[in-house]
Amino acid sequence: GALGNKVWETLKAKEPKEGLTMVPNEKGFDLSNTEATARVQVTTIHPNLKKLEAGLHLDLKNCQAAHSAIKYSRWFEENAQQPTIKTLVRLLHDLKRRFSGFQPLTSWMLDLLAHYAILNNPMRQALPLTSAFRRVLQLLAAGFFLPGSAGITDPCEGNSIRVHTNLSLEDQDLVCLTAQTLLRVLSHGGYKQILGIEGNSSIATEMSVWDGVVVNPLERAYEKPPDVTGEEDMEAEEGDMEAE
Repeated sequence: GALGNKVWETLKAKEPKEGLTMVPNEKGFDLSNTEATARVQVTTIHPNLKKLEAGLHLDLKNCQAAHSAIKYSRWFEENAQQPTIKTLVRLLHDLKRRFSGFQPLTSWMLDLLAHYAILNNPMRQALPLTSAFRRVLQLLAAGFFLPGSAGITDPCEGNSIRVHTNLSLEDQDLVCLTAQTLLRVLSHGGYKQILGIEGNSSIATEMSVWDGVVVNPLERAYEKPPDVTGEEDMEAEEGDMEAE
């Protein structure tokens, strides 16, 4: 809060007509005017992370996340400056906003997906935007972010960590089935609905018809196993009751 106030007061002194507001949060603070909001995350140098005190400083996990965000932005600045990649990233963010099945995908995953879809191909030449957009759906629909897949190695982390392993198994399944449904819609001419020009996001969750072809949304393939610990406790309680 103190840092946010200092930044806010400095900016107000420089631009008194802007009408800036500052709202602190658990990760830092938001600076807003009537047109836009800048989300500022606060962290510290790596050696200081071990010195953070609960209740006095920001949460360790939030500081680590902000630290990672710096690495991600530097990587993107160095490797993803092509206008096509930036445009595809915006399209993928819009897709995530409108289709709940893509909500588990983080901004970093979308950045890497856009970069991979455009540049990582046998021709070693950047794909056009339309082909790259379709390729993202094809990759996800084919299980690119499912268990056992090579996926995309996080370029900012060591030990060959696959970015999709941060998703739960339920979320991996949800992303895959959503992409499969939308790819079928796209294959039958529903690009306007997928891009949000017409219709709504129900095409991913409800039956739709395209030139006589029925597209039914897919169901989950993965079911979370029951809570074994809970069952064992219940069985133990039943055994105690029988013993009595």
